[in-house]
Amino acid sequence: MGPKESGTAQAAVYIDGQPVQYAGEITLPEQVERPAPPLLASMGLTMEQAEKVAKVMAEAFRTFCVALEEAAAAVTKIWGAIQAAEEFRKALRWAEAANRPLAARYHRTKKKRIRKKYAKRILTWYREEIL
Repeated sequence: MGPKESGTAQAAVYIDGQPVQYAGEITLPEQVERPAPPLLASMGLTMEQAEKVAKVMAEAFRTFCVALEEAAAAVTKIWGAIQAAEEFRKALRWAEAANRPLAARYHRTKKKRIRKKYAKRILTWYREEIL
C-alpha cells in the first residue's frame, strides 16, 4: 500500500447481511435503543404484592446465607483435620529419624488405643524438641 493507497482493493464488512464498512470509509450501523425492563409498579403489582415478593426474596436470601455458613463451617473443620494429619505425618518422620524407639513402639503396636497413646507422645515430643 503506497502513500496514496492506490494499490488497495475494495473490501466490505458485513454484519447481519448488511454492508457496514468499505475500505477507506467508516460507517457504523445505528444503535438500537432497547426499552428498560419494567418495574414492579409498572407490572401491575400493588404495594402489598410487592412487599410479599420482597419478603419471599429476603427469606430465600436468609436461607442461602445459613446454608453458606454451614458449608463454611464444614470446610473449616475438614481443613483443621487435614492440618492435624499433616503435622502428625511430619512428627512421625522426625521421630523415625531422631527418636527411633518412640517411632518403633508406634509402628509395632496393633491396638488402636495404644497406637493413639504413642501418637500423642510423638506429637508432644515433636512440639517440644523440634518446634
